[in-house]
Amino acid sequence: MRASVRFLVLASLILAVVAGCTPKNARDVGLSGKVLYKGAPVTGGNMTLYVGDAAYPVGLNADGTYSVTQLPEGDAVATVDNSSLNPDKPKYGGGKGAAYSPPPSGKNVGPAGKYVKIPPKYKKKETSDLKVTLKNGKMEHDFVLKD
Repeated sequence: MRASVRFLVLASLILAVVAGCTPKNARDVGLSGKVLYKGAPVTGGNMTLYVGDAAYPVGLNADGTYSVTQLPEGDAVATVDNSSLNPDKPKYGGGKGAAYSPPPSGKNVGPAGKYVKIPPKYKKKETSDLKVTLKNGKMEHDFVLKD
């Protein structure tokens, strides 16, 4: 009986030591910067960072800046989509007979920012050439979209 108690105590101590030696949080990267197209900021929409198979959505501010924390280290591919700002896109519901009610009067619904048509290749991970290598700590990186 005494041997099994000693074994349990020893196993508990080893487990506590191993648990205390785990590496830092695997999501310790902070990334910020601007998204630019033709020298001007992309003034709204969404960016998604893909690290491996995981996707991390990031909103774009009206001045083209973005900021995100708690990303993992690794190679990332970014996509950018601002089609929600397109004034030609249906704003609410699907028109006559749609299942959605109109927005309340006087309420600003929808995203802020000005629509700028960007090349469609930036909407898909497979075709985007926006890349960055994420490393622990705070990083700054501007994404420049090209025709």
